[in-house]
Amino acid sequence: MKVVVSDCSWNNYDVEIETLKKEIPGVEVGTAQVQTEEDILKYCKDADAVMSEYGPYTRKVLEQLPNLKIISNSAMGVDNIDLDACKDLGIAVANVPRYCIHEVAEHIAALVLSMLRWIPGYDKSVKDQKRWEFSDAPKLYRIEGMTVGLVGCGRIATMAVNYLKGFNFKVYGYDPYLPKEVAEANGITLVDKLTDLGEVSDIVISHIPGLPGTEKMVNAEFFNSCKKHPVFVNAARGSSVDYDALADALEKGIISQAGLDVVDTEPADFSHAIFKAPNVIFTPHAAFYSETALYECRHDSAMNVKEYLIGDKSKVNYVVDPNKK
Repeated sequence: MKVVVSDCSWNNYDVEIETLKKEIPGVEVGTAQVQTEEDILKYCKDADAVMSEYGPYTRKVLEQLPNLKIISNSAMGVDNIDLDACKDLGIAVANVPRYCIHEVAEHIAALVLSMLRWIPGYDKSVKDQKRWEFSDAPKLYRIEGMTVGLVGCGRIATMAVNYLKGFNFKVYGYDPYLPKEVAEANGITLVDKLTDLGEVSDIVISHIPGLPGTEKMVNAEFFNSCKKHPVFVNAARGSSVDYDALADALEKGIISQAGLDVVDTEPADFSHAIFKAPNVIFTPHAAFYSETALYECRHDSAMNVKEYLIGDKSKVNYVVDPNKK
């Protein structure tokens, strides 16, 4: 039985190898850092299972991997995998949907507070300009009682707001799929239109998945609806935000500051206008990271493989379950 760790951003395979060899007797473990379809075919052609993060598992590739039974993505997202092809070919797809929800929620809260108290700006003023002057900041306002607008009210966005509850925020949300009773239980008032959110928010947290239906969902129409010059945070998927429109909104002061952990192309295209826009805090797709979360991700992804191949298939975190028709 052969398992290939086809790619990962942490450039280390010790957790994956240790877990697989402990859990699957006699397993052969291969490692690679694939970038192209050709790379996958080269390294994974006889694999029974693969663990991936960004590898392009297209229909063309999948049709040429006859032994493949499961792809375990070491991530929440699976947008690198052709799920319809996997369904057609009877290949299971799994992910690790819970491994970093605390870290991303913490990161969102940190970005919000850093912007509202202008922490990076003060730091730069003191260190780079040798200035000890509070008035170098733009106009700052009391955070207590501000209004948060959630674009998407999933677990992470809701957790981030719960972390910030001590500030007595009013919380509004736009999420057509969230039951009203769930929103109310979390103190969220739902709005009917995305632009309604823009009109009331001092803080906008955009946390929606990167799907065909959400591409550039947060766009110029939304930014132009923002009446209160809010700060804006995106630590979800870059494709869901129109970054040209965001750069323009920052330039015009419609959005006062942005905290961005993701952009719309990765690796980042530093020639994009967003990197020249004023008042932006960037982190390099790092919101997921803690040593705790990274271990959980790698271990749990390997356990998806183990349970599917020789264990209890019901314990797999399925995205595609070929055993269900």
